[in-house]
Amino acid sequence: MVDSSAHGMMRRLVRGLGASALGPAVTLIFQVASVPIFLRCWGAQLYGEWLILSAIPSYLAISDIGFGNVAASDMTMCVAAGKRETALETFQSTWVLVSTISLALMALLAAGVWTFPWEGWIGLSMIGHRNSCLAMLLLSAYAFISLQNGVMDSAFRCEGNFAVGTACMSVLRFSEVLTSTAAAACGGGPVPVALVLFSTRLAGSIVIRLLLRKRSPWIRYGTAHASLATIRRLWAPAFAYMAFPIGYAISMQGFTLVIGIVLGPVAVTAFSTMRTLSRVGYQMLAVVSRTVWPEISTAFGAGKIELAKSLHRRAFQFALVLACACSVALAVMGPRVYGIWTHHTVRFDPLSFNLLLLVVLANSMWCTSAVVPMATNRHHTIAVAYMAGTMFSLGLAWLLMHRFGIAGAAAALLCIDAAMIGVVLRSALQLLSDTPGEFGASMLALPRLGPILQVLRGDSA
Repeated sequence: MVDSSAHGMMRRLVRGLGASALGPAVTLIFQVASVPIFLRCWGAQLYGEWLILSAIPSYLAISDIGFGNVAASDMTMCVAAGKRETALETFQSTWVLVSTISLALMALLAAGVWTFPWEGWIGLSMIGHRNSCLAMLLLSAYAFISLQNGVMDSAFRCEGNFAVGTACMSVLRFSEVLTSTAAAACGGGPVPVALVLFSTRLAGSIVIRLLLRKRSPWIRYGTAHASLATIRRLWAPAFAYMAFPIGYAISMQGFTLVIGIVLGPVAVTAFSTMRTLSRVGYQMLAVVSRTVWPEISTAFGAGKIELAKSLHRRAFQFALVLACACSVALAVMGPRVYGIWTHHTVRFDPLSFNLLLLVVLANSMWCTSAVVPMATNRHHTIAVAYMAGTMFSLGLAWLLMHRFGIAGAAAALLCIDAAMIGVVLRSALQLLSDTPGEFGASMLALPRLGPILQVLRGDSA
């Protein structure tokens, strides 16, 4: 059972922050080392086509078809309430549904890529039809294995093992960075790199599944506890959650595709690399939100609303301060870092970069608060608002790019993140029975560091 004491919660938070910090570290390694290697080995044109090619499978990998994170929140609340049997029903029902949908989508994709001249539609010219199809199939298989990882993650999170599951996935991602970069450095093209990514993900997932069996033997794969009633119960929040990966795909991969169509692959490379650098701070913000998510679910499951309120306030405060510090630092050092990072092979656009920094700052003001409705599976309103906003921003980017280039795309992104601040914060405060005045005043209070230091001393002893 999960340790529900204050010291136990603080220990999980500290360890969760440490494990989650591995994710941005891996991303930073990828940004600092892999991107220049890919640019040097492939050139801006081919690397831009690779980014376009991997856009759709990347969306599938992050989506978890809506059920992974919804199942995690539901299972965590059930375990906190002492309902393990219900949590197992949720796990097996989710696994059966995700596996069935994954196999069906893979079959449709395998038939479609060989039938239609789709690579011409998205502006691919260097990779070729056969290699484009092979790479797309391998990347899609990689994405579907990643969907299984999302189901496993829910099992780690529900019983206080969030740090273990997160650390495992970070190690797996680091292995993927090493192997895929090595494949490119050894002369491999898009198909060998895609094959390496798929093979590494498959092997790592098998190891993580064995670890889950050891940590939580009561969580079993199978169909005995799968229930159509459970799927129906989770369907509404899962369908609503899909709006987040759809919106994220529009914001990330959708913008990649549109920029490629309007401005070409070289512009895709410029925008993607600048956005990657600007989002260094965002990677650290994601650490905060991911760490506090299972604890808020646990607090709601145990009926401890005041604890959930305190967690939200401190997480929001920390994320906002961190975002401001990162944005200022990047505004000063970003141009020089970008030139060194890309070896001056890609032109730096100061206006676009500064707009992208504002996007990250606005993002910090709503993403952490969005964890509250998502941790309780009451995220329907903000999900719809986010998807609608990103769709609008994509159309706006299409119009602005014809006049302002990639700066128009950055300005369109800023619009949606600024609009989401009010929508999400209002929803979070209502669920927590918090008021705007009390919440605002709490932002001026210094956090208590004593419990954190006590846990750190205990772990190091």
